[in-house]
Amino acid sequence: MDANDPRYIVCRNGVFILPEHVCKALEAQVPNGFVYLRQDDEVLTISTTRIEGGHRRVLSGRFRAPMFRAAKKLAIVNYNDSLRVMAVS
Repeated sequence: MDANDPRYIVCRNGVFILPEHVCKALEAQVPNGFVYLRQDDEVLTISTTRIEGGHRRVLSGRFRAPMFRAAKKLAIVNYNDSLRVMAVS
């Protein structure tokens, strides 16, 4: 795992910032400026479309997820209209 790999991001006390290219890709898919978030066990889903059990928020690069409070590094798995974020360390 390369520390400069853009699929991995730093997390501090549950706060993380998505890489700029990831935010731009999401922005291109959300004409209303909102994304939807849902936490499932150990995975946070950030989606450009509504997801059952999720809540809506304005898209920005900075996120806070209490479920990641103890995590130092997060992995991003990119699907077409959503991201999955999970702790790796």
